[in-house]
Amino acid sequence: MKALFDSIKIYPKLIITFLIVLMPLFSLSLVMNLYGSSSVKTEITNSMLSKVHFYNNTLENEFTRTINIMREFASYDDLDLLSNRTEIMSHYEQRGAIRNLQKELSVIKNSSNYIQEASVHIPSIDRTISDDNFGVIQQDEFEALNVVANIFESPFIYWRDRLFISLPYPIKSNRLSPDFVVDIEISIPSLKNALLQFTNHTAGNTMLVNFENGWRIGGDEPEGILKAIDSVIQADGAISSDLQSVTADEQKYLVAFEKSKVLGTTLIMYERERTVLGPLDRYTVWFWMISALTLIVILIVSYSVYRLIHRPLKILVRVFRKVEHGNLNVAFDYRGRDEFQYLYAQFNVMVQRLQQMIKEVYEQKFRVQHAELKQLQSQINPHFLYNSLFILYRLAKKNGDENQIRFAKYLSDYFQFMTRNSSDTVTLAEEVQHAKNYVEIQKMRFASQIEVAFGELPTAYADLMVPRLIVQPLLENAYKYGLEEKETGAKLTVRFVDEQTSLLVRVEDNGGLTDQDLIENLRRKLVAQDAGLETTGIINVHRRLQLQFGTGYGLVIAEGESGGFQVTIRLPRTP
Repeated sequence: MKALFDSIKIYPKLIITFLIVLMPLFSLSLVMNLYGSSSVKTEITNSMLSKVHFYNNTLENEFTRTINIMREFASYDDLDLLSNRTEIMSHYEQRGAIRNLQKELSVIKNSSNYIQEASVHIPSIDRTISDDNFGVIQQDEFEALNVVANIFESPFIYWRDRLFISLPYPIKSNRLSPDFVVDIEISIPSLKNALLQFTNHTAGNTMLVNFENGWRIGGDEPEGILKAIDSVIQADGAISSDLQSVTADEQKYLVAFEKSKVLGTTLIMYERERTVLGPLDRYTVWFWMISALTLIVILIVSYSVYRLIHRPLKILVRVFRKVEHGNLNVAFDYRGRDEFQYLYAQFNVMVQRLQQMIKEVYEQKFRVQHAELKQLQSQINPHFLYNSLFILYRLAKKNGDENQIRFAKYLSDYFQFMTRNSSDTVTLAEEVQHAKNYVEIQKMRFASQIEVAFGELPTAYADLMVPRLIVQPLLENAYKYGLEEKETGAKLTVRFVDEQTSLLVRVEDNGGLTDQDLIENLRRKLVAQDAGLETTGIINVHRRLQLQFGTGYGLVIAEGESGGFQVTIRLPRTP
């Protein structure tokens, strides 16, 4: 570990040191932030559950009170007389009983904001009595309300977009006509308004749902939210109260619900998570912003200290390199009074002594060595390299080392392509194979640092004669300027796009070094006809393609889809 740390340069060492010192404080702050956020989030979610529980109890108490009033009303003597003894009552007594019932029904109607209408249906006289009406029984409505149900577990009847609480009396299991049916119609607008008041935020709502009978009352909810909420609540099964996070229409919602055993309904409250937990998210953002600012301060302070140390050393290294290249006419004129002043002064003394010692011997020896080097270089030619690599390939194959075999094979194929003939053109298949060999060699060099996706050449273009070395320079350019310095996530893509009349060979990297000014400058050079401009690299490839195929073909430079550099070769289907 110490050896690894010693191998790191000064600037990274300073940053690592500061980070090690501040990491405990940062970790403590992070833990406190996460704990605080978790505690506040728990309080918020508990608050939502408490609200749902409170409002659900409110509705239960309200409708239980209404049901008790209905039961009291069912025991009125006037109601019993009208339903069972009208034959012994005079018309005057009947009218008096009806007026008494209408008064009681008016009291029931005004006893709650949720009651829209209170009525009683008496089959024996075929009449429906309400606070302001005395008419013939509507048979379809009577049949819908004459339902034997447990009024204390599921009292509601949803019929034709209307909500009722019905009390047939007496309850007869043989479904014979009862003496009368007391019903209360619930005001859906009033109930909706009350549910809307339960939610304080505009990004949420409250609903009253009966999953068994398939009705719901609440605001206008998007279909996606309803489906998501229904699936979550029904998946909870026997759970009577819970809070869940639901994703619908690319938004996250907090859904709190409680099932009522008294009403047979489920009260659901949902609010947009960003609205409820927004302040917590802002605190989290501020925490990470402060952390990022702290990191920037560390970088700045480290860089300042680094410059104090590194800048004088950099000057010294630069002068050493000059001496390394044979330039001994260097000297420091350092006017500082720190430790580096002594170092620079001793360097000047060393250079002067070195000049005196090697002036005659070194110059003569350098000339001899330089001549010998030139002679050796002239003896090494590409054919010799190719033959040597082929021998290396055979030896590696004999020894069975697959990596050596592949590497030697790629190198030998590479130099074979470069040296086998002096022709200026090759088939596109050969050119592409040469480019693949180059890529495989680079894979050996960069290992898993760079991901390469190399497409397949359409067979229709395999025999197309093209200038030599039109693809490999583009790959070399991508490695050198786009991918070589990218430590992770580097990707090189080679694709072939058949446009029927022409072929596009697209080379793209994600080096992130794309500059619009650079792209525009290269585009101007591609279309310029001035012979004095640069004629190497991609410009050279473009010129040779246009000389062979015409001005409609060549290179096109653009910014890649992944933010890197993209060069496209346009070739004709037939020359």
